[in-house]
Amino acid sequence: MTGIPALPLLLSVLGLIPFVGGVVAIEFAEGGWKGWAIYSLPIYGAIILSFLGGTTWGFALADTEQRRVSLRLIIAMAPSIAAWLILFQPPVNRMLSLAACLVIWAAVDHLMVRHDLLPRWYPNLRWPITLIAAASLVVGSQQIG
Repeated sequence: MTGIPALPLLLSVLGLIPFVGGVVAIEFAEGGWKGWAIYSLPIYGAIILSFLGGTTWGFALADTEQRRVSLRLIIAMAPSIAAWLILFQPPVNRMLSLAACLVIWAAVDHLMVRHDLLPRWYPNLRWPITLIAAASLVVGSQQIG
């Protein structure tokens, strides 16, 4: 993946382990382990969605030119609020809603890059990672639905 700093790439790939591992566990685990996987996969998805809002917050605070910082900080709260509300849904809906929100937030990040509010390399990192995470949530929802 061209232009992406090595450490964010490595950490992002490692961050996919709970998504992919959760899907594998839902499919193959038995008893309490399967229940744990069904419970934990959307929780992890919600944490990551919230983290992505925090990433936007961090980029806004680091903006030395102070371009639309207030608006960006307000917008950056949306993923955390969405993640919290999604966790009140039944498990299948949680997973599907989180998958949709991850993709929507990747699109928001992409728009911010087009307005020079995030680094140019960021979509090259976000899209593949987001699609794998979202696909994991969709597959997980189908395994239990």
